[in-house]
Amino acid sequence: MFNETKLTFVKKIGIFGISFFILLVGIAIGFGLGGKEHSPKKTPAPTEQKEKTTSLNAKTVNQFLIAYYTKKDLGENRNRYEPLVTSAMYTQLVKQEEAPVNQAYKGYIVNQVFDHAETYVNTDDNTAICVVYYKNTQRMKKGTDEKALFDQSNQETIKLTFQPQGNHFLVDQMEPIQLSNEVTDQNNSYKKNLIQTPGKESTASSSTSTKEK
Repeated sequence: MFNETKLTFVKKIGIFGISFFILLVGIAIGFGLGGKEHSPKKTPAPTEQKEKTTSLNAKTVNQFLIAYYTKKDLGENRNRYEPLVTSAMYTQLVKQEEAPVNQAYKGYIVNQVFDHAETYVNTDDNTAICVVYYKNTQRMKKGTDEKALFDQSNQETIKLTFQPQGNHFLVDQMEPIQLSNEVTDQNNSYKKNLIQTPGKESTASSSTSTKEK
């Protein structure tokens, strides 16, 4: 009888102790959650995003010149210059290549290689004046290099107009031009009316143009 009473007493103490411990744990958890709810949330400081500015440069111009003036034969390089021009420009270039006057030389002027270019870039209107130097092989008979003239030097002067698309610039217009004998002493510029297209004068500004070789 005595042992049963003592055992019951011990059980009651144990239950009370466990209940008290659970109560303390619950209170502690409640205070913890309450503190988190009332504590101010730290907002991350806004990060300054610098706007990426791009402008037309000689590297972009030369990338097109290399793709356009380097070709084994007429039209062979279309897949290389197509990504560098607008769809309208691509259609125009293909139409020129397929013109009878150009098709007549297909197979005779071959292995053309871009040499270098003197490039004048105007970042205000996204244009470039290019004096292009390239070499090719001129065959006397189609399909054979017998009596062909190798490494023939050629020079063309063209004006390229670029159209910005995202962070890229694509060639949108290409036209032949003529340069006068005037030379400006100021670097990174070309004179107004220095460049003339056949039948009309160019209005390129001298203060905002850059010259890169």
